[in-house]
Amino acid sequence: MERGEYYRKLGWRKSPFIKSTSLDIPIVGRMDEYETVCECIRGWDRIMAITAPIGFGKTTFMNQLVINKPPEIKYVVPFNAYEASEAVMNRIKSSLPLTKRLLFKRDKTAFGEALKEKLGQDLMLLVFDEAQDYEDELFKWLRILNDRTENLFMIFLGLQGLEDRITAESSFRDRKSKSIRLKPIGVEDLGRIVRERIGWAGGRGIKPFTEDGLMRLCESARHVPRQLLENGQRVVEECAAQDVEAADATFVESVLGGSDSQKSKAKDARESKSRKEVDLEGDDEVTPEKTPDIRAEAVQSGSYSFMDDLSPTQSDIVNLLMAHESLSISELSDTLKKDIRSIGSLIRKLRGLNKREVARKPNVPYPVVVRKGKESRMGRQQYVYSLSDNARRLVAKK
Repeated sequence: MERGEYYRKLGWRKSPFIKSTSLDIPIVGRMDEYETVCECIRGWDRIMAITAPIGFGKTTFMNQLVINKPPEIKYVVPFNAYEASEAVMNRIKSSLPLTKRLLFKRDKTAFGEALKEKLGQDLMLLVFDEAQDYEDELFKWLRILNDRTENLFMIFLGLQGLEDRITAESSFRDRKSKSIRLKPIGVEDLGRIVRERIGWAGGRGIKPFTEDGLMRLCESARHVPRQLLENGQRVVEECAAQDVEAADATFVESVLGGSDSQKSKAKDARESKSRKEVDLEGDDEVTPEKTPDIRAEAVQSGSYSFMDDLSPTQSDIVNLLMAHESLSISELSDTLKKDIRSIGSLIRKLRGLNKREVARKPNVPYPVVVRKGKESRMGRQQYVYSLSDNARRLVAKK
């Protein structure tokens, strides 16, 4: 059955497993982390860093803070991606009532004092998503803003290593008050969100899932919300193809490739013959170290290439940039069919900005990728990236 027809048969307007940051989609409420943030605000911890692997729901948690503002906070201003300080100022100003926007100073230096005056006794919370990719210039300006606006709080959400980015700006280091790590989502909470999303899409109950089928789907996500959406969409598409109206545990397992233990054993067997393994921190695949003797022999014989140390997706990025003079992260994401945040994280690694990655792979000639500046790509101004001259020479040599 065609997928749209199957959706209509279930009463769905759209799939409940779509990936979206829209505020109207039901989300998993993280009450423990939310209460921690509220406690930090009550304790006047004005700068918080919240980290989690890819797919754990950082953007969703930001939406939770927007939908359900901490009690003491009057204004919440979210930032979904990197914006220059001028854009941040405009977003902050536009979040205020019209009467408070009048005669608002735009100068970066005086902005903090002006914001403090406009807020009065009210508190404002700025929430920055994907903060590991922000420029030093923005962190430096935010430090000044923090110093000059006493009733302003900031939350930075990002991947593992975010705190290194924050503390790299020495004047910002001592101002960070609290570090929070998002916890894995329990199976019951994942099941609840599937039920709510099916209702949001227009469905009734949990159709096409049976109770054990829904449980198996939630278990397959391994506590990661994004994985739940990906697996759920796979199962629904197969349900449509076979016109299945009762997806039980056996059906779900057949679609997702068998039990976790079977998949793990098969995966381990395949990967023991190759050089790749999965990074459990969630950034992407990483390469286990070869034994020193094998590495030394390969280097000495001339058969070694730094590409051997890269993950499959990193290698794909290098090959694409070898074929093109420059590409934006959006273009790479679109070509490779990979999540744009994952690509952004890998670009940071290839630029040599992840210190642990650099230390673990001493034979990779960092930076492999360099940023060239902004160009008009896919209808908007974006940063573009290319291979470094050294990396291009080494790849061409092979």
